[in-house]
Amino acid sequence: MILELCRSKYYGHRHSEILAIVRKQIIGSIEHIESEMLSLFYDFLNKEPYYYWNRDVFNKTVEGLETLYDEHYSELQITENILEHFLFGLNTYRQTAEVISDLRNVNDNPEIKTRLYRIPTYISIVEGCLSNLYKVLTLLLDQTTDKDYKSQSKLNPLCTILKNNDFELLVVDVNIDIRNAINHGGVIYKNVDGSPTLEFQYSKNREQQILHMKLYEFDELIDQVFDVASAIILGLVTYLNNHKNLFQVNLKEKLFIPFSLLALELSIPEARCRSISDLPNDKQLNIDMYIKNTDAASINEMSIILSLLAYERYNDYAQFMISFSNERLPSSWIRFTNNEVERILFDVNNIERVFEEVIDRGDYVVWSPSTEKIDLNEIKYFRFPNYKDARYSINQIEDASITDRKRLKGHLYLGDIDTREEIIEIIKNSIDWVKNLKNVPSPTFHVKNGEMEADSVYLNVYRKDTRKNKATVLSNDNFVCKVDYNIDGKTTLKNGGIGSAIWNQLSKEQQDNILIAWNGSQYRERMKVKIRRNDLCPCGSKRKYKKCCIK
Repeated sequence: MILELCRSKYYGHRHSEILAIVRKQIIGSIEHIESEMLSLFYDFLNKEPYYYWNRDVFNKTVEGLETLYDEHYSELQITENILEHFLFGLNTYRQTAEVISDLRNVNDNPEIKTRLYRIPTYISIVEGCLSNLYKVLTLLLDQTTDKDYKSQSKLNPLCTILKNNDFELLVVDVNIDIRNAINHGGVIYKNVDGSPTLEFQYSKNREQQILHMKLYEFDELIDQVFDVASAIILGLVTYLNNHKNLFQVNLKEKLFIPFSLLALELSIPEARCRSISDLPNDKQLNIDMYIKNTDAASINEMSIILSLLAYERYNDYAQFMISFSNERLPSSWIRFTNNEVERILFDVNNIERVFEEVIDRGDYVVWSPSTEKIDLNEIKYFRFPNYKDARYSINQIEDASITDRKRLKGHLYLGDIDTREEIIEIIKNSIDWVKNLKNVPSPTFHVKNGEMEADSVYLNVYRKDTRKNKATVLSNDNFVCKVDYNIDGKTTLKNGGIGSAIWNQLSKEQQDNILIAWNGSQYRERMKVKIRRNDLCPCGSKRKYKKCCIK
């Protein structure tokens, strides 16, 4: 009874509401919507760029699959292998949709945007998404023929199989030559007669081939193949929804497919289960949720419902941890023990007592969302600049600000400069450049931000900007020093942000309101100062000289 009340509370009237819209806008013949497919149908009705799906491809996908079902009902099964490829394709599709939403309309240098967005997006759709979706279809076809389709996994043979089985419309927009040029040949950005153009170079039948495509045409191709992928996924969602009786999956197993299906089942339009995982030896089941309603009461109620629904499927985990995220919410989570979930399941009057126990032992971390007026798009697309001149360069600028202190940190590279005076000069110039950079607000908690001068600047200083040798340890010859600048001379970075064992071995030097911790003492200014036996040792160990470096 309690579980049914939870389902009723969690799903409400969403099944009937979404079913009515699906019948009107997608496919009129659908009779019901399974919980696993509820959020997916919703997305293809309401979410950009999901809702640009190609209707002709969708109709052909559903028509072809239903024909297979009608003609080969006794032979068809939706196996774990089929579901695995469907889920792989779906996950890649979702990630690619986010990339398209974020970057498609960004006004960036067209050549850079081609490298960073266009080329990887096309490959992600074709290789990561469509290849898996085509594999789903060929595995279903394989169950209806004596031909060996299941051994095929490469894109070109999969396209050929679908063409030969009346699914040609699903592959017509996939340009294998462009895929081969990106993966095996080359792509060159050119400006031809004032028009940005891409030159795709590839080999075909052992001959060098070149294909020219205007930049806007490649953008159109990306949209076309994405809309095809959208339509095929929607068609497969419709088929899986209508024929759940064909599923050959042990939902009690603690593996990728059962976990993924449960994640779909726990997703509703305003709350998405992004993943389900576990810790070894049945120690803990982890449920990761993205939510729209960040009210604490709503989170508490949802945590109870989700833990009970998860317990119904997997009741042998020692703990159930539900984490909640939102653009404006600091990372929040609630963890119940097996016994607590069981007590709630058999008597809802235990809920208040259970929450008291959870809070008392520190397993309740739910923050209030940030309500500061900020521009989320500015935060999403903001990036710090880099600096480079003939002598030195600065990059990897990061914001480390707190409520009342604007703090910026980054990496400074000196090259072969080796004189103490010049290094210190460069450090001071670098601080002057970094401290005047603008930073943006944090979406989850208030930090000091804007175009005002930074209160603190932290720099890691290196010789070369290499892939490795960035460790701030004494044995790293590339590491020169750590710099801790504070406008008021008071640091908020304990031990320079590194372990005290290493920090205590660095050679410290104060330059006005700049603390320089050298990796070695060769750059430190040397002064003749008489040190008495009971004075603090100058090495910074905070021990008396007689008990430290006197020997």
